[in-house]
Amino acid sequence: MSDEEETALREGCQKPKLSPWLQSPWKEEVLLPLEGDPLSCAGPSSAADGSQEKAAPPPLSPASFKRSLLDGWDQPIDSPCEKQAEHRYKTTPTFGAIFENSTPAEYEISHEERCAAITRDMCDLLLGDLPYQGCMSSVAAFILEREVVDSPSPCKETYELVALGTGDACYEGWMEFSGQRIHDMHGLVVARRALLRYLYKQLLLFSSQDPTALEKCIFCPAKDGVHLTLKPMLFLHLYLSCRPKGASESFHSVPSQLSTSFGLHVGVKGALGPISFCRPSTLAAYSYSLSGSDKLTLWRAVGVQGALLSHIIGPVYITSIVLAYPYQDHTTLHRVINGRLQQEGWTEPYQQHQVHLFAGPCVAPLDVPPSECHSYSLNWCGGDEMLELVHRASGKAAKDILNPADQFRPSRLCKAAMLKSFRKVAQGMMREDLMLLPTCHEAKVQAEAYQSAKRQAYAQLSSQGFGKWPKKQLVDLFAN
Repeated sequence: MSDEEETALREGCQKPKLSPWLQSPWKEEVLLPLEGDPLSCAGPSSAADGSQEKAAPPPLSPASFKRSLLDGWDQPIDSPCEKQAEHRYKTTPTFGAIFENSTPAEYEISHEERCAAITRDMCDLLLGDLPYQGCMSSVAAFILEREVVDSPSPCKETYELVALGTGDACYEGWMEFSGQRIHDMHGLVVARRALLRYLYKQLLLFSSQDPTALEKCIFCPAKDGVHLTLKPMLFLHLYLSCRPKGASESFHSVPSQLSTSFGLHVGVKGALGPISFCRPSTLAAYSYSLSGSDKLTLWRAVGVQGALLSHIIGPVYITSIVLAYPYQDHTTLHRVINGRLQQEGWTEPYQQHQVHLFAGPCVAPLDVPPSECHSYSLNWCGGDEMLELVHRASGKAAKDILNPADQFRPSRLCKAAMLKSFRKVAQGMMREDLMLLPTCHEAKVQAEAYQSAKRQAYAQLSSQGFGKWPKKQLVDLFAN
């Protein structure tokens, strides 16, 4: 993080004002800042209300995870808030078709529509008058759903967007060894890194041991007495405006069984292709990244938290993915994400987990070509005062978001920034064993349970003919 950003965050967080129909009617979602720490501020939150069906879904019927809200309490009420929501939906082109041949009393807002609405609202809020509206064509957003069954309000769920990213490219230069350059700038990967930043902020809330901060924090002690875990009745969802790269976009028909057609894909030097076609010498010299489909497959098995955070928290799994891309074969995507790895017999806490898939409304302007923002990537997470813009050609962040071709600095999402956040959390939790780990590489390999689960995943993919997951041997050897 830059000195300017640290100073700004120390001075406090500003909470942007959201559309009233997305604010929680029963609870203020401002997290208390921790004085003097650059990751301590919690930022704007958005909420939408709803209810959840609890029945366990069959693997190939994800629609049963959440159905339209038909239990009665969530019927539209005669209030200014509801009327504003109704007007906004009717007058928004991407959602207007929902109301054709329907009346407000007949229509119920579903899970996927709420995820799309909160993503669009937050993008509108953060972008404002910035000239990057076209970046929404590649937006990915992580949304945290909270259930509050004992709320005096009829609203039993809130939806809060906690991290988002945009982008459709990778850094095409040589391999980077200082941890200060972002290699993969696809929206999905950027949003996941922004989510890690958010999780570090939440851990700083927990380490403060302030009663109010602990109540607001999303973590609580796990059963093993060592790690933390998400509090009960919290669910993580992912909204994607475009389909993941790799196997999920390469095939439009479903084979009779999984085959090498669903193999690993790697992006290097501006091109994406099967990893079996890529020379080892190229992977050793140039920056490269596994496809979004492959990363979702891995995250489905080991969680999105990564190796560093696995020292402190248990696996954080994605409950559902809402995909707005209209031409995606969801059965194929289900097989790519959920079908390539089987987790029977894996060591706890890495257990069998299914990601549920939904087709959702589009939030991107339909008349803006995806290539408009091909050179840039945007990121934000709860607690950040504004968007950060990363330039594709350098893999670094622009100091001035309005003049992105001028001066650059390491992004707040780069590996070096993540290691710095890890050490701050370790210090706050008085984990001297973690503070003594000398390099990013050493900190990662010492997360033994997580590394064991990853090795099992890699071995299973390889044994089924999907390809060998490449290992970046040198990129994590930096110390600060």
